[in-house]
Amino acid sequence: MEYAPAKWNRTHKEDKKIIHMDFWPAEVDRDYIPTVEIVGDLADALWQLNKLVEKQHKGKLPLFDIKTRGNLRAQLTEDFAAEKDDTGFPMKPQKILWDVRQVMGPSDVLLSDVGAHKMWISRYYQCQEPNTCLISNGFCTMGFAMPGSLGAKFAFPDRKILSISGDAGFGMNVQELETAVRRKLNIVAMVWVDGEYGLIKWKQQDGFDGKHSKLDFGNPNFETLAEAYGLWGRKITAADQLVSALEEAFEQDGPALIAVPVDYAENRKLTARLGEIEV
Repeated sequence: MEYAPAKWNRTHKEDKKIIHMDFWPAEVDRDYIPTVEIVGDLADALWQLNKLVEKQHKGKLPLFDIKTRGNLRAQLTEDFAAEKDDTGFPMKPQKILWDVRQVMGPSDVLLSDVGAHKMWISRYYQCQEPNTCLISNGFCTMGFAMPGSLGAKFAFPDRKILSISGDAGFGMNVQELETAVRRKLNIVAMVWVDGEYGLIKWKQQDGFDGKHSKLDFGNPNFETLAEAYGLWGRKITAADQLVSALEEAFEQDGPALIAVPVDYAENRKLTARLGEIEV
């Protein structure tokens, strides 16, 4: 995701020094005039810059502390595992993601839609291989995950492909279930059900002392919806059902739909917890 230079460096307002690093020279732009251009292989260029910095500023700059990063990862892992045995219902986001991680293999692919669930996935879903958690983070494209999972399945037909959407985002492109049925693609669409625009509510509560505007809406019967499209569907009604439902969903010949009621009372606790973590 990139902002146009005019948004952050209008020539008549600001005077910034720009270092341009890319495989290609900078494009001509009145608001993007590099002081220095480093054109070439980025990995090699960064390596050489690091060596130069170490040589010229030895002992003057704080070094990267891998222990700090290790401690941060340990804290996140500990937080993630804290609710793994929780039996509450609707399910806590941490518990849902813990169960998902038990079913998904190292190279299997999770696609996250945009909503409150994205905040949990980006912090607690632990990837073991590159490009196995895809998030439309820059454009924040609601409705991306389930259609995107079709593309992922075409690219990796032998991997498990799971999309996680909120009930609002899922409804924006629900028609692509027909495509998955027609092409007999075993993708699993998981919907976190709360009947609200959860991320908007979360941000409003954080910004306005717990208050929020009216953000609720109605949902279909997801099992009936799945039946109407001709695919396997299941609504989770207890916390101990999710792992077995996921395993069964991935055994289908075509797509599958799982609806999971989620307890978003945890959201503001996450906000508070992240404020406590030292990075």
